[in-house]
Amino acid sequence: MDVTATPMETMLKRFQSFKPPTLNGNENSVECESWLEDIEELFESLDFADDRRVKLVIHQLQEVAKGWWIATWRALEHRGAEFSSLQQGQLNIEQYVGKFTSLLKFSPHIADSDEAQADQFINGLNPDVFTLVNAGRPNNFVDALNRAKGAKAGLLRQRGAPFVPPPVRQPQEQPQIPPPPL
Repeated sequence: MDVTATPMETMLKRFQSFKPPTLNGNENSVECESWLEDIEELFESLDFADDRRVKLVIHQLQEVAKGWWIATWRALEHRGAEFSSLQQGQLNIEQYVGKFTSLLKFSPHIADSDEAQADQFINGLNPDVFTLVNAGRPNNFVDALNRAKGAKAGLLRQRGAPFVPPPVRQPQEQPQIPPPPL
């Protein structure tokens, strides 16, 4: 055993010692499914964690499949970078939330933690809303979102922007008062 090898190198050597099948990307769908089943079965047997499986299976991709993976990886990296630099800017809160949640899936290290989601969301808010939301420092995304909506509504009222009241409940029937005599 090579004592200078990293844990990943050791794991790769162990994985490849089982002669896992390769995928070149020209296979039909049945052959692709069969390849995937074989790889998954091997991973289960070796008890590799999911994050290790991705790193290992990349070594089994060749030709078209390797090219597809490289293009996909670059796209994922770009979307992750877009998420990490996301700012509210001209977006209203709802638009910002929509963009935030659509990009969140490209940053699993953030998606796995409520606190990290809240931090990322708050840090992307416009300064006026950021200050109001950050004062109470919410520790999850939903709380941060609710505080941001409340802060934005308060700022709009302060600036004299039209306030859209909540829906009016139907008035209860009032007794008819006869008109005054003429």
